[in-house]
Amino acid sequence: MFSKYKGMNKFAVVALLAGSVIGCGTTPNNYLPVAATNEIKTTDVYVVVPQKEIVAEVEASGVAAAGGGGLLLALIDVAVENSRASSAEELIQPIKDSLIETDFNSLFINALKKEFDAVNWMKVDDVQLITDVTETTRQDNYDKADAETVTFINAGYSLSPDFSMLKANANISMLPKADALKKYSEKATSKKAKQYAWHNDNNIYRDNISILNNLVATATDKEENAKKISENSDNLKTQMVTIASELAKQVVFSMNTTEVAPK
Repeated sequence: MFSKYKGMNKFAVVALLAGSVIGCGTTPNNYLPVAATNEIKTTDVYVVVPQKEIVAEVEASGVAAAGGGGLLLALIDVAVENSRASSAEELIQPIKDSLIETDFNSLFINALKKEFDAVNWMKVDDVQLITDVTETTRQDNYDKADAETVTFINAGYSLSPDFSMLKANANISMLPKADALKKYSEKATSKKAKQYAWHNDNNIYRDNISILNNLVATATDKEENAKKISENSDNLKTQMVTIASELAKQVVFSMNTTEVAPK
């Protein structure tokens, strides 16, 4: 891939996550053609954050996979993971309480707006937050958008299973509404693309980004880590501000990455 970064410093993406809101078998457009950026006149952005508070990831059991599968081993996996989830929920409650006045959604939205303002070609008309998600959220908001392109940013934040790291991620998908931009879609002639204008086959760009920040010295004792986080809640609040800002920078940096043809 031959890439050109339009007017921004390079920020290293910590990790790329596989998958997206609607699966399909095409090769993702992890860049925007320069010609497309020259044609885009307006962009609406919808930021989807369905979670109401921080959550803790639960480490998968893996007993069934290690034992070759089977119903009994699968049931053991379920029991182990339910136990881990219950333990994590108990440990994270004091941490949730300490973040009552720290609004990740607002931090992320404000940081995004600041980053978008620095990229003139995107011409972002509106950035809207969506917290109530249904099966038709993507379709409904795509249909009502007035801009030439519609971008969905599905974001989330969590603690790692051992409570040592704060994580934030974003799944980004840009869809064309203007007919002139549909030639840049991943697979505009597919059956799904023709049937659903908001399907991933119609994406002109998409990417997945994750940020990980250490909260405590790496340790496997999640009880001890949770205790340290609770005792230093000011640091956690600072890290929340930092990770929201870092995620916004990475999102806009990725969206501002364009491909040019080799000479």
